[in-house]
Amino acid sequence: MFPPRLTFITYNLWGSNRWPERAEALRQFVNLFSPDILCIQELSEQTRTVLDQIMPRHERVEDELPGWRCESNIYWNGDLLEELEHGAEDIGLLEAHRRFFWVRLALRDRRQSIFVGTAHFTAQSHGPEIDTGFSPRPGYTRRIISALQRLVGTDEPAFIMGDFNDPVIPTRLLHACGYISCFSALGMPPPPTWKCYPTANVAAGAAVITQCVDWIVANKHARALCAQSPRCYHGDIAPSDHWPVQAVYQI
Repeated sequence: MFPPRLTFITYNLWGSNRWPERAEALRQFVNLFSPDILCIQELSEQTRTVLDQIMPRHERVEDELPGWRCESNIYWNGDLLEELEHGAEDIGLLEAHRRFFWVRLALRDRRQSIFVGTAHFTAQSHGPEIDTGFSPRPGYTRRIISALQRLVGTDEPAFIMGDFNDPVIPTRLLHACGYISCFSALGMPPPPTWKCYPTANVAAGAAVITQCVDWIVANKHARALCAQSPRCYHGDIAPSDHWPVQAVYQI
C-alpha cells in the first residue's frame, strides 16, 4: 500500500474587508488548488458561506464556541478523512474569540490518525506592543508547544499552521521542539505572505511591508514533498490581503 499524500493550505481570509469584491477570487482559488485540509483565519460569515458552497465534499468543525465561526475553522476532504475529536485551547490571545483550534482526523482507508491545529497570533501593530516593544508571540508559541505535548499521540503526524504575525520567533521555537516548517524541510527560503498588493492597497509614501507571517509546520512523522505560496488573482484582485501557504506531505 502506497503511503498517503495530503495537500494542506493555510489562509488568512481578511474578515469581510473589500467584500464582496474578493468573492470570485476566493472561489477561483479554492477550485484551482482544492486542498485536502484547509485551515482558515479571520473567517467571516460571508467567506464561510462561499467555502461551504464550493467545497461540498469537505467537512468542517461544528461547535458552539463562537471562534469556530468568526475566527478560525478547519476543513477536510470528507472522502479521505473523518473527524475523531476537536478542541480549542486558550493560549492567552488578546482577541476575545481567538484560540489554538485543533482537530484529530482519521484516514478512512487505514488505521492512522493525524493532528491538525491552527492559530492566529495577535498582530505586531497591536497598541501595547508598539508602546512597550514587548512581543506576546513567544508566549503564545510556548503555550501551543505545551498543548501539543499533551494532545499529540505517540508516532502521530501533527501539523500546525496559521498566521503567526511573526517572520522569525514562533517557527524557531517550534523548530527546536521538532516542528519544522515546510520551507525549511525542503531547504527553501520562505516567501513573503503579507501584505498582498494591490489587494491590500498601497499609497505613495505609505509604509510598505512584506514578510512571511503565514506558516505550516509538521513533526517528524510527516515528510514534506513540496511547498509554495500561490499567487492567484481573479482579474486585478486576490482572495485576501495575505497570500496562502500550500504544502504537500507524505504521511
